[in-house]
Amino acid sequence: MASLYNNLHIKQSSPSSDIKKPRSSNLELLRIIAMLAIIAHHYVVNSSVRGLFAYDGTATPQQYFLEVWGMWGKTGINAFILISGYFMCRMQLTARRYVKLLIQILFYGITIMLIFAICDYQQLTIRGLFNKLFGLLTSINNGFAASFMAFYIFVPFYNKLISVLTKRQLGLLVLGLLFIMTICSTVFLAPTMNEPVWYMTLYFVAAYIRLYPNKWTDNLKLSSIVLTVSILVAVAICIAFVYLANHTGRTVFSEFKWHLVSDSNKLLAFLIGLSAFLTAKNFNMGHSKTVNFLAAGCFGVLLIHASSDTMRHWLWQDICDVPGMLHAGLPALIAQAVAVPIIIFLICSFIDHYYKKFLEPVFMNLILNNKTGKK
Repeated sequence: MASLYNNLHIKQSSPSSDIKKPRSSNLELLRIIAMLAIIAHHYVVNSSVRGLFAYDGTATPQQYFLEVWGMWGKTGINAFILISGYFMCRMQLTARRYVKLLIQILFYGITIMLIFAICDYQQLTIRGLFNKLFGLLTSINNGFAASFMAFYIFVPFYNKLISVLTKRQLGLLVLGLLFIMTICSTVFLAPTMNEPVWYMTLYFVAAYIRLYPNKWTDNLKLSSIVLTVSILVAVAICIAFVYLANHTGRTVFSEFKWHLVSDSNKLLAFLIGLSAFLTAKNFNMGHSKTVNFLAAGCFGVLLIHASSDTMRHWLWQDICDVPGMLHAGLPALIAQAVAVPIIIFLICSFIDHYYKKFLEPVFMNLILNNKTGKK
């Protein structure tokens, strides 16, 4: 373990002054927006409300709203990975940084499970504890945290590969991966989606944009147009297929409403995530301590509010009663759907802030002291 702390690193590919610059608040703002989109997605897909959707001519405006409101989770994930790749392709990844994330994941998972068990909301079982301790190994390609950590540990190898590839070679690698992962999946319905591999693909896309900027990737007007058009097309497709299913009674149409955004590698999910990233990158909003503070807790927000099926049931069904909101007035539904992600984000962000301030240093000191003692 000691050798990992000393040796797991990435060769610097930029001056130290470049690395020490504070992160742009425009990209940090995108992190916040992306996380709100993911929470809104969970508001719909994790609440069981979709089981109440009707496609027999009785679909309500509330259903149409929720069908559109829950579309954007995968686009948010793409934005997150692109931001990570944009920064990490010219930064160091140390074992210390990786272990911090690992401890954070384990802490939230186990702590929240224990809280629910103490409150008699779920049973504490050996199997449940095992799943929390080893979920990062058993849930790869079936959960963001596990897939992200599987992808993330290979960052030094991605950067080593990037450092020896020419601009043309890296561009061909990106195009080849996008063809297999996105075009084959979207157009030919090939089951090519693999979360760690897709995150690697996005990493190379972001690295190419960072290392080889050009008039297309630096064009704010172009990226804004692509973003707007992509969102409008996704919304139009969703509404059209819900309408067809509802007015023909053929539920098969409803299966295609999210096809182009149903997974991170789908064409519109990629285009929306990429154009959102480029728009944020190209828009200079200056430095904001508030935005950077809130953005720093985004990963923790995800870990807390989506920590388990028990959390999902408690949050979306017991607390928010999203299924019941399907039959509420449309203004009330919209008000709750907008307010809840913001409230959840703020609460979880502050929890994560105090975890990092008080508990994370304790955990890291224990690990580092233990490492030192073994030398």
